Amino acid sequence: MKIKLFAKLFLVLFLFAAVTSNADDKWKERPFLNQIKMEKLKESRKGNLVSLSIDILGGLGISNTSFEVTKVDSTTSNLSSTSSKIGPTFGANLSVNFFGMGFTTGFNYSSKGFETSNGTKQGLNYFNIPLLFYFNFEADKVRVDGNLGPYFGLLVSQDNSPAYSAKNFDFGLTGSIQGTYMFTKILGALLGLKYEYGGLNNLGNNEKIKSIRTSTFNIYTGLKIDI
Repeated sequence: MKIKLFAKLFLVLFLFAAVTSNADDKWKERPFLNQIKMEKLKESRKGNLVSLSIDILGGLGISNTSFEVTKVDSTTSNLSSTSSKIGPTFGANLSVNFFGMGFTTGFNYSSKGFETSNGTKQGLNYFNIPLLFYFNFEADKVRVDGNLGPYFGLLVSQDNSPAYSAKNFDFGLTGSIQGTYMFTKILGALLGLKYEYGGLNNLGNNEKIKSIRTSTFNIYTGLKIDI
């Protein structure tokens, strides 16, 4: 009887020790596993903290140039009433995104100018560098981006005119809104609208013309690349 009693007691103690040891091992493993999960979570969040994207753009611009004429003669009579001119626009922008907000800069060619009442087209083309406030939001594979702020333009070319000569530097404001469909996590196709108001620094003045300013609507398409 005593042998059987000792055997049963030994078996109970053995089982208790095994269960306790197993629970202790799990208790020791759990903080380690939790630490790994937390590290992965932090790493994931860190990766999404700042994101970069490049937009490669191409499209058409509808521009007009307004003149404040102070002396009307044969060279300025057609400048009091001008119509719009269509020209190409293209470039590339870099956007830095912090949780849906950030800034955008880049290089953009803008074909501006006007058409006179007698059908003469005058080109006024600038290479713009924007410095813009950026925001975006996403819904599944669709992304909406917006930009607003100033730009600085460098004169590329202009058609000769006896009435004026535009400045080599242009300062203006611009705003855009675009939608992008992301085919993959890093590549998408975009379509957008942009407005530019130029000549805040007055693109030219002389004894015949007091001020020159530009107004341009752009429609464009292109590719978005997430880095």
